[in-house]
Amino acid sequence: MSAASATPASSPSGPTPASRWGPSLGPGPELPMARQLSIRELLIFASGDLFGGGAAATLALFYLYYLTNVVGIPPGIAGTTVVASKIWDAVNHPIMGLITDRTRSRWGRRRPWIFGGALLLPPALAALWAPIGDWESLSSKVTFVVVAHLAWTTIASIVAVPYGSLSTELTTNADERSQVNVLRMGFATFSAVGCNVVMNLVVNAYTAGHLSMQGLYLVLFAGFGSFFSIPMLLVARFTHERAPVSEHAMHGSWRTLIAPLRVRSFRQLTVLYLCPAVTIDVVSHVILYYVLYAVPGVSSTTFAGIFAAVTLVMLPILIKLVSRVDKSVIYRRGIPIGIVAMVGIAFYPAGQPVWPVYVLAGILALGLAASEIMVWTIFPDVVDDGELAQGERNAGSFSGLMFLIRTVASAGASFLVGWVLQFTGYQATHHGQGTVPQPESALWGIRLVMLIAVVVFMGTAFFVARRFVLTHARCADLQQELEAARSLRHTVAAEAALARDEQAPDEQAPDEPVRAERSGAEPGRAERSGVQPPGDEGDHGAQRER
Repeated sequence: MSAASATPASSPSGPTPASRWGPSLGPGPELPMARQLSIRELLIFASGDLFGGGAAATLALFYLYYLTNVVGIPPGIAGTTVVASKIWDAVNHPIMGLITDRTRSRWGRRRPWIFGGALLLPPALAALWAPIGDWESLSSKVTFVVVAHLAWTTIASIVAVPYGSLSTELTTNADERSQVNVLRMGFATFSAVGCNVVMNLVVNAYTAGHLSMQGLYLVLFAGFGSFFSIPMLLVARFTHERAPVSEHAMHGSWRTLIAPLRVRSFRQLTVLYLCPAVTIDVVSHVILYYVLYAVPGVSSTTFAGIFAAVTLVMLPILIKLVSRVDKSVIYRRGIPIGIVAMVGIAFYPAGQPVWPVYVLAGILALGLAASEIMVWTIFPDVVDDGELAQGERNAGSFSGLMFLIRTVASAGASFLVGWVLQFTGYQATHHGQGTVPQPESALWGIRLVMLIAVVVFMGTAFFVARRFVLTHARCADLQQELEAARSLRHTVAAEAALARDEQAPDEQAPDEPVRAERSGAEPGRAERSGVQPPGDEGDHGAQRER
C-alpha cells in the first residue's frame, strides 16, 4: 500500500513548490532530492509484496474450492466459516495499525512486527491447509477451519499492516516513494499470477489423481510458506524507516482506531477500494467452477495470466497518465467496457471455441486494472488529507483500516459465492470423488454471480469516482498547507539506534536529538545519528530555535 512520506525536505530558500508534490510518478525536473534508497533496498522492500499479492490470490482462487471439494464442507457453510473468521479482523487490523504507530524501537516502528510475523507464516499456513478431509464429523471440520483461519488472519495482519505502513516511511523522497510503490505492484502482480498458475497446476494434478493429499499439503504449506516468509524476513533485516516520527507515542483509544473514517476522502476511498476488491474476489472464486462446469475447455490459468499481463502492460501507461489526468478520472474511464466484457463472458455458450472468452477476459482486465491500481496512487493523497485534518501522520491507523476493508471484502465475496452455489443446487464433492455433474440452476448461478458482482460493484465505483474530492488542484494546495504545518512539529528519527561505525566523525554527536530535516542537507544524516531519549527536555528550546 502506498502513501506519502511523513516529512518532506524543502530547499533552503523556502517551501517546496507545490509542483514537486503533485502526482508525478517519475523524477521531477526541478530541484531533485538526493536519493535515499539503494537499488538493493528498493528491490528487497518491493519483493515483500510477493506475500501480499500471492496470499490474497491463492485464498481467493482456491480456498473456497478447497473447503467444498477437498475438505467436503457444504458451500454455504464453507462461505460462512470464512465470514466468521473475518469478524476478528474487524478488531485485529485497526488495532495492529495503532500498535505499530505507538511502537518505538531501535528497528523503528514497523520492522520488528514484520520480522516476528514472517516467522509465523509457515505454521499458520500448515493449519490453514490441514488435510482434514477424511474426518467424519462435519462440526469438527468446521470448528478446526474457523480456528485455523483465525490464526492465519491474525498473523497475516501482523505482517501486512506494518509492511503497508512502512511503504509510506521507507523514504522521504517523493519520487522514490512512487518508484517503490509502482515496483511493489509489479511484484504483487507477478506473485498473484505465479501463485494462480502453480495453484491451478496443483489442483489439476490433484483432481486427476496425479498428486496425493500429502503432496498437495506439502506444496500448500512448505512451498507457499517459504515463498511468502523469506522476502518479508529480508525486508525486516535490510530496509530502514526514514520518515521522522513524533518523539512521544500518541495516546491510543478506540477513537484513534476509527479516526480515519472522519476524513471524507478516506470514506470515499473505502468505496473505491471495496468495489473492485469484491469484484475481483468474486471472479476469482467462481472462475474454477466456471471452467469446470459452465464453459469446459477454458483454462483458468490462461484467464488469470491474461489479467496479469494486461495489468503489467498498464503500469507504464498509467505512470504517464497520472501526472496529467485526475486519478479519479483514470479510475473510472475503463469501467464501462469492463462491464460490457463481463456480459459476454457470463452468457458465452458452452461447446463453442474458447478463444473469444480470452479476448473478453483481456477487455475485462482493461476495465478493472486501472481502478485497482489507481486506489494505491490515491491512497497517499488521502493520508496527506488525514494528516492535515488530524495534526499527526498515523499511517498505521489508515493502513489498518484499509486492510480491514480488504479482508471484509474477501469474506463477503466468499459468503456471497458460497450461498449462491448453495441456493442454486450446487453438488459438493468429497475427497477422492472427483467432479460431479451440476444442475442447470447451478450453472446459471455460476454465470450470474460474476455478472451481477461486476455490474453492481463497479457501477457503484464509477459514480463515487465522479464525485471524488481530491483533484489535482486540491492535492497541490494540500501539499503547501502540509509544508507549513510540518514546520511546526517536534519530530525525531524513527530508528533511534543504528550501527555506530556508520557515523562519520564530523556529524552530529550520538546523544544529540535528531529532528526532521527541513533544509537541503543530506537526508541520510538523520538515520545515522542517535536520538535524544524521550523525557529529556534540556535541548527542546534549542531545537525549536533550530
